Amino acid sequence: MTMWNYSNAPRCTVCAHRAIITKQQAQTLVNSSEGRLVAYQCPIELSSWHVWSPEFERADRSESE
Repeated sequence: MTMWNYSNAPRCTVCAHRAIITKQQAQTLVNSSEGRLVAYQCPIELSSWHVWSPEFERADRSESE
């Protein structure tokens, strides 16, 4: 198994500079977060995946309004 570092992953300029990771890496993060993170396929680079935290990002957006 190859080690990877989320912080050092390349970033997607289209998807809010989210890390560009593989589907397997995204699923590992989702599983590790017990569902707090959600994986989705990049709409531009279809071989790339991203993760995000809907609960955290919605709360962050509400505080800035």
